[in-house]
Amino acid sequence: MSKAYSNSDYKKLGDRIRADINNISDADYEMLQYLRTSYKSPLSTIFNSIEQLAHKIDANCVCTYRIKRIESIISKLIRFPEMQVNRAEDIAGCRCILSNEQQVYDLYNRILKRISKLPFELKGKINDYIANPKESGYKSIHLNVVVKGDNRRVEIQLRSLEHHNWATLVEISDLLYGLKLKENGRSCNEELFDLHLLLSKAIQTLGPNEINIIADTIIKYGYIHKLGEVFAQNYIEVRKHWNSLRLQSKHFFLIATGSDGIPEIQGFTNFDEAENQYFEMFVSNKSNKNIVLTHLQNTNFTKISIAYSNYFLTFNNTIIRILYHLSQAVEESFRRNQIKRFGRYYDAFLDMMLFWMEKQIIEINSFKCDNNIFRSKKKHNEWASTITAGIQIFNGIFRHTHSQMHFKIRNAFTYYIMRSKYKKFQTKANRMSNRQS
Repeated sequence: MSKAYSNSDYKKLGDRIRADINNISDADYEMLQYLRTSYKSPLSTIFNSIEQLAHKIDANCVCTYRIKRIESIISKLIRFPEMQVNRAEDIAGCRCILSNEQQVYDLYNRILKRISKLPFELKGKINDYIANPKESGYKSIHLNVVVKGDNRRVEIQLRSLEHHNWATLVEISDLLYGLKLKENGRSCNEELFDLHLLLSKAIQTLGPNEINIIADTIIKYGYIHKLGEVFAQNYIEVRKHWNSLRLQSKHFFLIATGSDGIPEIQGFTNFDEAENQYFEMFVSNKSNKNIVLTHLQNTNFTKISIAYSNYFLTFNNTIIRILYHLSQAVEESFRRNQIKRFGRYYDAFLDMMLFWMEKQIIEINSFKCDNNIFRSKKKHNEWASTITAGIQIFNGIFRHTHSQMHFKIRNAFTYYIMRSKYKKFQTKANRMSNRQS
């Protein structure tokens, strides 16, 4: 793959792929890989500059870069018949995930203010999907840039952690429900599309009817259970795998999901070694579309899980927001004395609490049995703090919900239903705790 290719070569490549997508030659795959790796230098230059700016604004930001996967490049060639592959604007990309929306704009404005002093320049239109979200609810700021003196475009995405969690949750829903919400929108599944659209909105802007729609949809589709089962299955295995790796000085991470759905991680110290392994894995199993190579500095399990939760399938913080909305639906239906609706929502709420209690017990037992974490204080403390934070969040939602349900004469029957269901919940929770102790 040492040969350089002309614009004409790449145009012919696109024509060949579009003409027969099911019979792409090895030579054409190698040509696509050459194109990918040609972005090594400009991508690294741009990333280093962006990461330094981002960390000055938010010490907890997660910055990563990646080169588009081969099958994603092919898919885009098919979707855009007029596109020439070497002129695509997002073959290489950097992403900065900051703690909140204000920090996203702080970084964006700092880039604009210092652009003359940075090693890259803006090319094309800036898309502010935070100020003007896409129809699906997607929010992020996209900039296209090139290193000065170079014409290869690199896409920079700036998004908040909340916006990132939402975007990856859409991809997770597509995977677990066999949908294409990201590509086809509402026509794919109207109810789940609307669920994600509502979740893209600020919490304080949602009214009771919208909160009820969220509650009804997640109950109908068993949403939290479906995602939670996969998250719980993967979480322990991937965490153990991560703890067993020696990743000091590793900055490139190859994430590959096997037939069992559980991802494995390989760490590399340099770009070329990592890319060679990526291409080797791709050509040996072209049907496996779940291989991604990413670059992260000073990473840990939490950071890489946030950046690629759609690959790890171990957790997504938007699940907590969904549970919070269900708790709101419980409180509101109790307050309005809507007996039938309250019973349905409260049953679902308690069932989900039991579900997460069971998963937390399993995680605690796995933590105690993982010898690798006792060899690393950093890994031990990181996992322990994650467990503690999870327990505090779910206990907080549980306690707050019940603090809002008080006895009044007019809702005496609803209160009686709540107490009856709560006692059954306590019995099950106690049995669960006793089994695990």
